[in-house]
Amino acid sequence: MSSADTGTDPTSASAVDVRSDPLFIDTGAFFAYYNERDEYHETARAVFQAIRTGDLAYSPLYTTRFVLAELATLLLYKVDHATATQALGDILAAGSFNVIQADPATFAAARNEFARYDDQEITLVDQLTGVLADDRGVEHIFAFDSDFRTLGFTVVPGDTGEP
Repeated sequence: MSSADTGTDPTSASAVDVRSDPLFIDTGAFFAYYNERDEYHETARAVFQAIRTGDLAYSPLYTTRFVLAELATLLLYKVDHATATQALGDILAAGSFNVIQADPATFAAARNEFARYDDQEITLVDQLTGVLADDRGVEHIFAFDSDFRTLGFTVVPGDTGEP
């Protein structure tokens, strides 16, 4: 998914000028993009392509080191090592994604949310993404599960109908 795939950068001026809604990208979105057998593969590719071209002008784009670790693990076990390695390389080299980490206080807040949602099966990684998104005023999460909707976020593309 490197910017070399299309020759454009999703953070180009056309993507930034239209709308300034920040977007957090969940593991599932990256996983669907890199796993051709995933039921959301074509949708993930279409959303990322629309971001690249500016048709969906989300900016900035955020993800976390925890999401990338989860992605690498899923791709390793469900696809193969080469795909996991390529995905990490593409994402980190793209320069379009702000890969953020959690400080101890943020991680503690995510742990508290994880404990609080004891009637849900929302992962610690998703809880951490939610805390980090809240901290940055992000309302949209690119994901294919309902966990973020439960946490009060708008899920792209499920809630927005995009692309």
